[in-house]
Amino acid sequence: MIRRLMTLGAAAGFAISLSACASTNMEARVVGDRPMDLSTTEASLWYQTDQAEERLRASGRTVEDPALNAFVHGLICEISGPFCADLRLYVVDTPDFNASMAPNGMAVVNTGLLIRAETVDELAFVLGHEFVHFEENHFLERHAAIRNANITSSILGSALAAAGGGAFTSLTSLAAYSGAANFSQDQESEADSKGLDYAVAAGYSATAGAEIWSHFLAELSASDLDAVRNRRGGGILGTHPHIERRIEDLTAQAETLPSPEQDQASYRALIRPHLHTWLADHVVRQDHGATLVLIDRLSEQGTDLGVLLNARGRVLVLRGDEGDTEEALETFQTAATHDDAPADVWRSMAEIHRQAGRHADAAAAFQSYLDRAPDARDRALIESLIIDLTGTSS
Repeated sequence: MIRRLMTLGAAAGFAISLSACASTNMEARVVGDRPMDLSTTEASLWYQTDQAEERLRASGRTVEDPALNAFVHGLICEISGPFCADLRLYVVDTPDFNASMAPNGMAVVNTGLLIRAETVDELAFVLGHEFVHFEENHFLERHAAIRNANITSSILGSALAAAGGGAFTSLTSLAAYSGAANFSQDQESEADSKGLDYAVAAGYSATAGAEIWSHFLAELSASDLDAVRNRRGGGILGTHPHIERRIEDLTAQAETLPSPEQDQASYRALIRPHLHTWLADHVVRQDHGATLVLIDRLSEQGTDLGVLLNARGRVLVLRGDEGDTEEALETFQTAATHDDAPADVWRSMAEIHRQAGRHADAAAAFQSYLDRAPDARDRALIESLIIDLTGTSS
């Protein structure tokens, strides 16, 4: 038994050492970099990302707003300098808080990032963070680390099975993968630090990095979903540093760097044409706690309140906790006092009145909806409801 434990212990140590034995460090890329040896794993990854880019172009998920695309592309160029020519921007319609720059130069910015950034400075920090991943070849380094972990796990699977390792096999495999994951922690910290430096060098505020992470942490903490709340701690293998630690590190770094005043108004003006649609994408995810935190934070600027309060009311209706329906009605009524309130506000009020048996109020609200949306797709249905509620045609 002792001999068997010694064998298993030696194997575990071998797992950790083997997972780090093949170097995964790569030099920073130079402008115009592409793999020359087409037989390498690196070339294969470039080919795969080229294919992914073609699929993205044909997916219908990109936001075709020339002004928005030009602005974000210009910001990427400010951050990346001479690497701008290597990068191709795609704004992708998805509510996830993310951006990325693939090894082949495909730069993806999600609408979920654009709606969460309150200023150009915050967006510049995230783009700086992603540019560091691109410049330092982190994607390729991480792939090499995971490949090493896979090799280690495969070798140990055979060795430990022969030694009667049983459940211990999974633990040593986990150790191998953890070696790759810990390396990724270093990458993320490097991307935060250098990314902030790049953003500041381009003239943006040093406080923006800690601020956007603080905003996102508040969302994660308020989420209704355990899996989302757990993201604040980096996950089981620690592939990302704790968000609290990232905020602390970025705050400390910012103390020695310039932090000019940030302009919320101009950035909001940039995304305003899409605010209603992007908020709707978050509402339908039904992570009510996180979405309410996002909406309430965006409302603090005191603009776009018709759109924002409409989204807030919809979240309350979907959540349906005690008192939510009454609060939702009050929220819609307040939204209706703002010039930017979408027609959906009156439709939502009508539904609440109808379910409560207030037929006259429901009919009036439905008619107000049709007046504001004469080409509504559901016009025939609403007109039928008005007849049922009042006995007269609209």
